[in-house]
Amino acid sequence: APELGSLYLAQANDTGTDSTVKKLQGTITLYVTEENVDVEADIAAIEDVLNQYALALNTGDLELWLSLNTDDIVKMPPNAPASFGKEQLRANMEPAFDNFTFEMAIYPEETQVDGDLGYSWCTYTVSMTPKAGGETIISEPDGKALGIYKRQPDGSWKLSHDCYNSNVPPPTVE
Repeated sequence: APELGSLYLAQANDTGTDSTVKKLQGTITLYVTEENVDVEADIAAIEDVLNQYALALNTGDLELWLSLNTDDIVKMPPNAPASFGKEQLRANMEPAFDNFTFEMAIYPEETQVDGDLGYSWCTYTVSMTPKAGGETIISEPDGKALGIYKRQPDGSWKLSHDCYNSNVPPPTVE
């Protein structure tokens, strides 16, 4: 069996009926390049999606918020079923946008890119207050999230998978 890292060359003899294999000695360096790859710009673009995500919630802009997600988004909230696709996500979130104001801050901890996929894990705080008035009914003082992003044909990035939950234990029932 060939050794890992060795290159073998098969040669056919003049009759084409017999072949020999010769081991090539030396080093071969391969350079793989991809045009217009700027990892730092891609990371900044993904982190901008996070900023736009918070802005959309804070301004109550459901359309902007949805536009940051792929059509086949998988959203995995804590203590609830996952949402599959942008239309199901709209159906699940439209009542929240209609009835609550949000205050959200997102703090990226690590963002990486590999080709047309990227991920970011972040911490966040969020609160929801009824638009009709009243106390904040949902507050997340210490949350964490992991998102997977896909580069779109136009070069932009969108969230394709999102999982988030709290670092604060749920209240106990006595």
